[in-house]
Amino acid sequence: MTGPESGMPFTAFHVVPVWPLYVRWPRHFDVLALTMGAILPDLEIVAVYPMTRDWEWGRTVMHSFLGVVTVNLVLSLLAARLLIPVVAERLDRRHPGKGWRRFAGRDYVTDRRSLPVAAVSAVLGGATHLAIDLTHHLDTPVLWPWRDRALHLVPWADDPLWNLTVNAAFGVIFAGLVLRWVGK
Repeated sequence: MTGPESGMPFTAFHVVPVWPLYVRWPRHFDVLALTMGAILPDLEIVAVYPMTRDWEWGRTVMHSFLGVVTVNLVLSLLAARLLIPVVAERLDRRHPGKGWRRFAGRDYVTDRRSLPVAAVSAVLGGATHLAIDLTHHLDTPVLWPWRDRALHLVPWADDPLWNLTVNAAFGVIFAGLVLRWVGK
């Protein structure tokens, strides 16, 4: 079975392991870089699917350690440092007040960390994405391009019941994190 129904974790749920790191140690992490690092690897799938009509083929460079420290790092930093602040500025003009851009008591746009901290945050976010995908796909290419066979951590990684259960659990945790920290 291929496609989202085969157990592809919902992309937004990839933030579940990284947001608590920022909440616990806000000076040591950049929340935007963590978040972008955790979700952007799936951009590769969205970009490739329209051309191939194959969800699984889309997992290559950005779902590898090489991609995490190169493409994902650059895209995460660009999104965290340039794209999101521009969007936030436009939203501020349209919707005055900054309550919508608060996370865990901080304004996530102005609460920037140094570039090295942001880079480490983006890489950590990308690494957690790979770790989650290793439990949900039989074909995560973490060692791409050096290994032609993909890896997985559990033999039942593509089992629909496993994926439904994990996605439901992550969904409940994600909802709890959003209710507790977003906008507060």
